[in-house]
Amino acid sequence: MSARIAIIGAGLGGIALATLLRRMGHQATIYEQAGQFARVGAGIQMGANATKALRGLGVLDRLRQIGFRPESLLNRDHDTGAVSNELPGGEALELRYGSPHMCLHRADLHGALEALLEPGTVQLGRKLARYEQAGAGVVLHFSDGTREMADALIGADGVHSTVRAQMIGPDLPRFTGRVSHHLSGKFAGRAAQSVAHQMVGAGPAHRDLLHHRRTR
Repeated sequence: MSARIAIIGAGLGGIALATLLRRMGHQATIYEQAGQFARVGAGIQMGANATKALRGLGVLDRLRQIGFRPESLLNRDHDTGAVSNELPGGEALELRYGSPHMCLHRADLHGALEALLEPGTVQLGRKLARYEQAGAGVVLHFSDGTREMADALIGADGVHSTVRAQMIGPDLPRFTGRVSHHLSGKFAGRAAQSVAHQMVGAGPAHRDLLHHRRTR
């Protein structure tokens, strides 16, 4: 039986979920508050479990073309730069786990997933204001005064989720004591291979600097 499923938020999770639901025969529609997609975020790295899921979605071959598979993964001390741990990557890691460890920009992953969707699946400029139960379904009320009906509602709208706030009440993010800095840029100097670096610091807040470098 096909269901009308409303997904709030067109991030990585919302798009992947809509793709799978539509393959199962459901009418999945994503409502996204942004008026257009922008190149936001930074570099990310994905282990074998993640790339196996992306293979199932049908985008791994595309990601191999736009991302890269680091030949080495290094942890370095933030003060001295000394290597504290090194894990071989590349072919060795892929053979061991059955799928590659990959690095790429979040926006490139988002674009590859978005390309899987049928036209009209994502409705931009639709900011959810509230929802309410209506018999066996749910009514979505948007900030522009429009409404939509659905059989089920899924919140994929991030840390400031409107769905979660109404469902379980307002909450605040909890600081875990870890800070991760991501950057994109061009690096000059000698480099013999593709490397993913993680600079590990100490102190009241554990700080990571994640740096992906690829050489051609």
